[in-house]
Amino acid sequence: MKRILYLLVLAALLSVASGCSVIMNSEYYVVTDHEDETGSGSQDSDVIEVKTYQGIKTAILTFVKEGREHGRIKVSGYDGDVSDAISMASLEVIRETAIGAFAVDYITHSYSRIVSYYEANVYINYRRTLEQVQNVMYLNYASAVQGALGTALESHKDYLVISISSELVTPEYIEAYIKEYYRDNPQSVMALPTAEITVYESETMPKILEIELEYPYTARREAEMRLALTLEAQRLLKGAEAPADEYTAYNICSALISAASFSPEDGDTAYATIMEGAGNSEGFAMAYKMLCSLLGIKCTVVEGELNGQKHYWNIIGLKGYYYHVDPSMCKENGINTAFLRADRDMKPDYSWDTTEHKICDGSLSYDKLEIPYTGRIR
Repeated sequence: MKRILYLLVLAALLSVASGCSVIMNSEYYVVTDHEDETGSGSQDSDVIEVKTYQGIKTAILTFVKEGREHGRIKVSGYDGDVSDAISMASLEVIRETAIGAFAVDYITHSYSRIVSYYEANVYINYRRTLEQVQNVMYLNYASAVQGALGTALESHKDYLVISISSELVTPEYIEAYIKEYYRDNPQSVMALPTAEITVYESETMPKILEIELEYPYTARREAEMRLALTLEAQRLLKGAEAPADEYTAYNICSALISAASFSPEDGDTAYATIMEGAGNSEGFAMAYKMLCSLLGIKCTVVEGELNGQKHYWNIIGLKGYYYHVDPSMCKENGINTAFLRADRDMKPDYSWDTTEHKICDGSLSYDKLEIPYTGRIR
């Protein structure tokens, strides 16, 4: 589920010589009278010194990114009206930056003339918590977004906010990667979480993506499941590793189909298939992926169709070539019917997106294996 927020702020700026202004994340702002303040805060180390309008805007944006409720700006050598400039810059931060749209409710300021410069106090009222603002991740590449999502899934984190300029990173991209990570890591992510994604876009990049993840299990329960699944997988794999990878892959499949029953209505996770002893095609494919990964066999989960119905199976890599393995159909119809099959062997019953998966054209097949295998088991 996702929702996209486009911030459109219409505001009119009212000029004052000195005083206090309020810039709001809405359709207007208000100016109220305020007596000049005196004092030299410019000696403080947190004062930002600027000379241009862009410098004023950058200073306010810096305060927002740091989650500061109060910031001080020393303005010198600026020819325009300082109060108007701060008001306009505050409005642009709210209207034209994603972080302003995401985090800021309204901005006020006061200012004083001190000999040859102005000192302004900027006050920022947030509509987000300090933790939310300070934990925004400013990322440059889509690969960094993938890393952040993977870390979140591994640690059962349910909330993250990302600032990114890449047009590639969209809610659809994030949802697809969450599913991809889950499919690639059945040993650590017990069930696929749902994601609610809100996009805050401004007139220019970067954009903010607020991601809320909802997991089927609590963090504690998932940790317990992960441990139990790992121990059971190790038990199933005892004696499965062989000198030749094709026989290791065969032994893994044999162990899996001996341990679980198949039904289209059964569990769709590796945990359900291995721990509860029953799974559908997705559950079998996820379980096989996990077991193969534990013994170093390259394996991916394929989402496609079998006889026009949604179906899952695997592609494994052996000695530089790739092969289809459908563990649920190995269980249903015999391992000889769905183990080490080339693309040509899968059609027309199976269909899948061939652009997303390796070409399977290796010379191995079930018929060429020596079954039962008489080689030495490690």
